[in-house]
Amino acid sequence: MYRVAICDDEMTICAQVERMIMDYGKSISEEMEIDVYCSGEELCKFLRSGAEYDILFLDIEFKQLNGVEIGEKIRNELGNETMQIVYISGNQSYAIELFNIRPLNFLIKPLESDKVINVLKKGMELSAKKCKYFTYKQGHVTKKKLIEDILYFESINRQVKMTASAEAVVFYGSLSAIFSQLQACRFFYIHKSYLINYNHVIEFSYDHLVMSDKTVLPISQSKRKEVRDLQIKIEKER
Repeated sequence: MYRVAICDDEMTICAQVERMIMDYGKSISEEMEIDVYCSGEELCKFLRSGAEYDILFLDIEFKQLNGVEIGEKIRNELGNETMQIVYISGNQSYAIELFNIRPLNFLIKPLESDKVINVLKKGMELSAKKCKYFTYKQGHVTKKKLIEDILYFESINRQVKMTASAEAVVFYGSLSAIFSQLQACRFFYIHKSYLINYNHVIEFSYDHLVMSDKTVLPISQSKRKEVRDLQIKIEKER
């Protein structure tokens, strides 16, 4: 499943982009989950409450919070660097303002189907690549680990212990920063100290789960409903 958000105060534009994406999804047998927002305030409200998307098609000119401000909130206030942002506008004069937001692309209205689909394809390719390697630092050395080999991360004071299929390594970092990098790859919190790879869970129970190396990890009381809901959601996507 590929998660898409469209934010534009012109509902005809939203409907047009939604139709293009749905038609493309059907042509490649990919389920597209699409949410439409008519204002930046509405979009930000849902993002703050935990809504996650792989790509956002975002208008720039709104009556209140504009697209540049929305992009800054996504990158800086929410700390979301993984969601691809595609700006859509009839005005081409925003290039410099958008530089720090690092958008995937900028599409000019009126929108052309082939250009929308091409940028969608690029976003899907980048999402797939992001779920291949996890990068981290040990001292001054940057290292990479295959994401499919990682079982879970454990927070230990200012350090993080990464347990993988063949080894466990410790490095300085935070679970929140790791989650920002891996949230699109089926990693989620089961406890404030544990971030796990769903693909390595072999048994779910009410208050704990068992990983593929037979390690038993606790599910905190505050996370039990969220973990259960995520389990149901992921299984439906399979």
